[in-house]
Amino acid sequence: MGLFNRYKFGARVLNMGMRGPDVAQLQEYLRARGYDIPTEETHFGYLTREALQQFQRDFGLVADGKAGKAVYALLKEDKLPITRLIHRVEPGETIEQIAEKYGVGVEAFAANNRIRTLYPGQRLVFFDREVWAIGDQAPGPGQDLTGVLVPFDLCAEDGREVVCPSGPTCLVALCSGSSEQVLWMHNQIFTPLRRKRLAQRIYELSKNTGGVCFCFEQLARVDGGRYLSLIKRVRTLHPRKRILVQIGPGVPRRGLTSGLDYRRLNAVADRIVVQMPQPAAPGPVISRQQVEKLLWPLLREVNSWKILLRIPVYALLWNVTEPETPPEILASSEATSRVYRHNARIRQGDDGTAFYHFAHKGTEYHLRFVHRSTFSQVVGLVNTYNLAGVVIDRLGMEDPRLWDVLRSHFRTAHF
Repeated sequence: MGLFNRYKFGARVLNMGMRGPDVAQLQEYLRARGYDIPTEETHFGYLTREALQQFQRDFGLVADGKAGKAVYALLKEDKLPITRLIHRVEPGETIEQIAEKYGVGVEAFAANNRIRTLYPGQRLVFFDREVWAIGDQAPGPGQDLTGVLVPFDLCAEDGREVVCPSGPTCLVALCSGSSEQVLWMHNQIFTPLRRKRLAQRIYELSKNTGGVCFCFEQLARVDGGRYLSLIKRVRTLHPRKRILVQIGPGVPRRGLTSGLDYRRLNAVADRIVVQMPQPAAPGPVISRQQVEKLLWPLLREVNSWKILLRIPVYALLWNVTEPETPPEILASSEATSRVYRHNARIRQGDDGTAFYHFAHKGTEYHLRFVHRSTFSQVVGLVNTYNLAGVVIDRLGMEDPRLWDVLRSHFRTAHF
């Protein structure tokens, strides 16, 4: 190996004590991406190693302080999957003033900084995160979005085209949930030829958009490998567009009898959308404990910075007179209207959470909203676990106050 090739960026593993133009280039890459290394350190010293280890932790890599293939692959990307931002504290600044300067709340600095007292020169870290919404309309006032996922029923043979709202990035969200649609998908991906044809159809639907989101809520266990093969085909047809894949209770993880291999999916998809299960009985719509229980095993197989949390922000109306009846999903405005219409009263559940109770035509109902404090706790996990961001369910149905919560925890990333 010649001298030039030896020091070419990515040609060797870099670690403590090394020097050369590739070390200088590594330092410049890290500085440009928000990892502070003093210019006085011209070799691979302790400060370079500290910055590199933080970079590795942020992206779920082994924090060994060595620059190898995985580090080079990320640093060579034009835009990192997450944007890490640094603020240097000026004399006299308060945390409230700093938060206001960037249009976020003090919560945006909580998970990544141990703030007791501020001092001049202190480095505060915060992030831009993705905020996607499911719907077919442009964002309303105060709704700052990364993009919109436009639902499309792939099973319908009606020749419709995807109509994208103006403004943010638009992706086609291929949705299904019924048992008939599960059978339809099974038939469509059963053979390589059928998968090829379906991938081509998906390509034609999405070629004028920003990409595809596979939002299938159910999948037959035997189709896990075939489903992954379909996603890979679409990835080949759309090498530069975004591919999002939703996983949830109805998409089985790989086991002894097939299922979806999350590790292989992690290598193919740009983002993995984690769908939360709907409660099986009257109770909170979401909770921090529920979300963490879903994340802990998943983080062993999927890069944290690829995960988008799909957060339900609707209300659930439970028929407690007939417990076997599934809950009705309501927009925040419609749920509020029913509270006033039926003179609902606030009650306290066994779990300590509040809900509305009312009776109508001899039937008792419990109405559960997503409380602002609970929503804030769930959104806070995005920073705690360094996730890519969130997907807000049902664009236009959420409580406007929840957008204030999103802005308090991070800025919205844009492409």
